[in-house]
Amino acid sequence: MILYFLKVAWRNLLKYKAQSVISILGLAIGFMAFSFTMSWISFEYSYDSFTPDADRIYQVVKVDPKLPGGIKKTTPEPLPLYLESTFPEVEAATSAYAYKGVFYFNDQKDSIVDCYQIITDTSFFNVFYADNKPLIKHPIPSDVFYATESMMQRLKAVGEDPNPFFSGSIPDRSYHSNVPFDVIQVRQRQQRKDDDCIWCGYNAITFLKVKEGADVNALAKKMSHIEVENSFQGVMSFKLIPLRKAHYQIPNEKTVIQFNHLKIFAAVSLMVIFCGLFNYLMLFVNRIKMRGKELALRKVNASSDKQLLMMLMTEFFLVLFISLFIGGLLTECLYPSFLKLSMIEAPRSYFMLEALLYGCSIAIISIVTAFFPIRLLMKRSIRENIQPETKVFGGIQNRFTVVSLLIQLIFGVLLLFCSLVFYLQLRNLNRSDIGFDRFNINTIQSWYGGVPIDEIRKIKGVEEVIPFDRLFLPRGGRASSNITEAGDKKFAEAVEVEIVNVNGPDFTQFFSIPILSGRNLRQGVDEECLINETAKRVLGFDDPIGKKLQDWVIVGVIPDLYIDSPLLPVLPCVYRSLQTKVPDNGGVSGSYAYRYSPDNRIETEQAILAVFAKSGVTKGVTILNMDDVYTDYTKSERYLLVLLGLMTLVALLIVTFGVYSMITFSCNQRRKEIAIRKVNGARISEIFRLFIKQYVFVTVLACIIAFPMGVYVMQRWLEQYVCRIHLEWWIFVSVFGLILLIVVAGIFSKLYKAASENPAETVKSV
Repeated sequence: MILYFLKVAWRNLLKYKAQSVISILGLAIGFMAFSFTMSWISFEYSYDSFTPDADRIYQVVKVDPKLPGGIKKTTPEPLPLYLESTFPEVEAATSAYAYKGVFYFNDQKDSIVDCYQIITDTSFFNVFYADNKPLIKHPIPSDVFYATESMMQRLKAVGEDPNPFFSGSIPDRSYHSNVPFDVIQVRQRQQRKDDDCIWCGYNAITFLKVKEGADVNALAKKMSHIEVENSFQGVMSFKLIPLRKAHYQIPNEKTVIQFNHLKIFAAVSLMVIFCGLFNYLMLFVNRIKMRGKELALRKVNASSDKQLLMMLMTEFFLVLFISLFIGGLLTECLYPSFLKLSMIEAPRSYFMLEALLYGCSIAIISIVTAFFPIRLLMKRSIRENIQPETKVFGGIQNRFTVVSLLIQLIFGVLLLFCSLVFYLQLRNLNRSDIGFDRFNINTIQSWYGGVPIDEIRKIKGVEEVIPFDRLFLPRGGRASSNITEAGDKKFAEAVEVEIVNVNGPDFTQFFSIPILSGRNLRQGVDEECLINETAKRVLGFDDPIGKKLQDWVIVGVIPDLYIDSPLLPVLPCVYRSLQTKVPDNGGVSGSYAYRYSPDNRIETEQAILAVFAKSGVTKGVTILNMDDVYTDYTKSERYLLVLLGLMTLVALLIVTFGVYSMITFSCNQRRKEIAIRKVNGARISEIFRLFIKQYVFVTVLACIIAFPMGVYVMQRWLEQYVCRIHLEWWIFVSVFGLILLIVVAGIFSKLYKAASENPAETVKSV
């Protein structure tokens, strides 16, 4: 019996192969995208799930509105001891320096590649190991090294004896953690007593464990306002982030797609799945209606409702199985690309199990969704199957079909609208006008020595070169100053302005920065400065030229220069001339910016590296392209736009065939009516108008529902950007026009063929 049902199901799929293929591909692609995305999200949620007392451990970050996400990951080194001694809610606190790279040992004779390393003190074990068992020998000297048990085995496997260097081994710790390590360097915990500003350096990651039953909200409130005597930091604000959320809540420059963008794509993938599901359900229900006489004949021949239901559900199961199977194949084929994109270190089995779980979930939801309309159709009597009544609800025929098409159109309009707004915003972010010329410009930074500027000028393809401070773009750091008075104005609260060091008048000339008012800096005069428009507004100047600003005199105003992430506002900036003499004619520097002629980027980079190598500098030379650095700010948005565009294309393809399937069903139902109208003199255009009213109504209704949803979603998304587009009228008209064109094209392609048939032949065959 099952074999027979499978044969019938396969024949029906082949009979309507175009619509079946589109539905299957839509479900398969949606499933693949959804399973990948949800696996990624699930992986992020499971960080440090193995850590004892993970729910009591928090990462401490500094609040800094000038950085992406408004937080700074690193903290001052003395912070852990201060937290333990100041706040009774804190059970233990520690700081660590974590990185991945080559680990050298035995006087750098031996090394370990791709080694996770952390440098910390003994307090680390009080936070991350709950059993308090002695894992290391006490007392310890100034520095000792321990390796995990697996790392010790790895060294022994290649013939290395780790015992002379490592003081011992500690139990393995999963890499799926915010503090993974293969090698841990431990030092004795002690408070620094030197004369340096120990609170000024932000280079450690701090974690704390709260006591059981402690009020974390009260602790967080107290940590939002900390002032330490003699710290030279003023009032500091810190924030607590739960350990298991730290990996995806703290911004990471290496992340290709941000976590909030992942959730958006998961929702889009789910929409495509439902779009494909409702498309097939619409097609499937219409097939059942078209097979009314066949079903009536089967009932006459003693087939029960249960058998007919099994036969119809077998066809649905077959489509679902093929879709999930193809989705699984796509998942397997794209798995290496997904790993590269996500940078996830997890076994293949993890993703396969996740995909299987999501596949089963989608299958259950699909079966439940399909069961009720099929079961309802099975209740029709033999007479209703032979002579079905066309019920009209509010002037709409075939209510289930219309509702299914409406849902598909809503998803299609919503995805198309969001994709268009997303594209326009991304284009706006990557616009050429950001206050300065960033194209065909590279920056050079050498940490181990410099070369004369003349050597750079001599390189073929280098058009212009200037000494360059890394506080501009790319960001090598920040410098700021608190202004209490400017000109004849005094401020009740100090105004923080950013300080950027520039090389005299060459800075504005090199980057083609216009002087909006006043004049440029003069070479060799370091008492002058330029300010941007934001500084002019914040300082409250109508005419700032000639006004005194600390040790400088304002001589000009330049536009706001967008050198930070689009998520951050432009800060008030002061551009001062740092050097009184250009390092020319033999002057040596390791930091330059140069403009290269088009198509000579690679050649100039290779030549510059050769010049540094000739001077004995063979490492630590970084050459970055300024446009690449700026566009890298929107890396996550660009990847999401590509993925969103693909999903939108799939959804629109599903909608197109949904319209085609619906008009095919309507034409088959009304073939006799069309033929009689033609005999009575009706033209094709009149028949077309007769059919199009209902579909235009559904299209308009879909837009009425989808547009407010899209506006709500995209307005909230746009709010995070400093420079954002406006949702103008032509965006809505363009989306509506494209959707209407798809609907009309689908109707016309089928209706023209039906209206062109010979009426006599049509009446005979009906």
